[in-house]
Amino acid sequence: MIREILEEEYGEVLEFINQDPGRNYFIRLGLENGKKVYEKLIGEWDHEQRLKAVLFRRKLGNLQFYAKGDFDIEGFVGCMRELEFKALIGPASYCDQFLGKGLFASAHEGAIIAKLAALGQTMEYPISEEIEILKIQDLDEVATIYEKVFTGFSSKAVMEERLNSGRGRGLCIRRNGKIAAVAQSEFEMETSALIVGVATDPEYQGKGLGTACVKALCDQLLKEGKDLYLQYDNMDAGRIYERLGFRAFDQVKHYVGF
Repeated sequence: MIREILEEEYGEVLEFINQDPGRNYFIRLGLENGKKVYEKLIGEWDHEQRLKAVLFRRKLGNLQFYAKGDFDIEGFVGCMRELEFKALIGPASYCDQFLGKGLFASAHEGAIIAKLAALGQTMEYPISEEIEILKIQDLDEVATIYEKVFTGFSSKAVMEERLNSGRGRGLCIRRNGKIAAVAQSEFEMETSALIVGVATDPEYQGKGLGTACVKALCDQLLKEGKDLYLQYDNMDAGRIYERLGFRAFDQVKHYVGF
């Protein structure tokens, strides 16, 4: 059965997408950032009244989709035809099933989705003693670095809420009294966490500082028994993540409408 999801059912949706944290990072951000990001949610339930797929229509015009196992492809194609949208953005492993249905003009590859298989050893020199815990008062510096290296990133308010709530943590390395590299975690649960916001100030790139932050953060989270995930679209960064032990298992695609 496919029908619109009521706002009071969003808790059920959140529980559903949390079963696949690596793929659903941006959907979870949309559900939990305190703003009404989504205009409409449409879900499919199985015969035991369990969610098996959800279509998200963002207010800004893009669609997102998540399915666990088989889903009613033609039913969701019909739903998409009734919605105005710019693009569908989601993992290729199940969103590719919408290709050939007359919905999209083109499809473009996006971020790689990866999971840590086993933490590798890549550092040529020990700098772990220089790694510090990221604090609230550091976030202005962090935002300045992010502005230099990212086209989009979480706001200072979101990062502050993340640290205050314990939903995530961060590590950093300083050079000449200022933050040179940083790595953060997001949406930490008992069994999983996402690595986000990995960046090095351009002045200090190429020295292994960002890699050291990621490795130290992964060490902490692994000791707590968490599976670790991340997404990346920078292939140079991807090679570093691969050396650290992350392995790609899916890829985001942007399916652009007519």
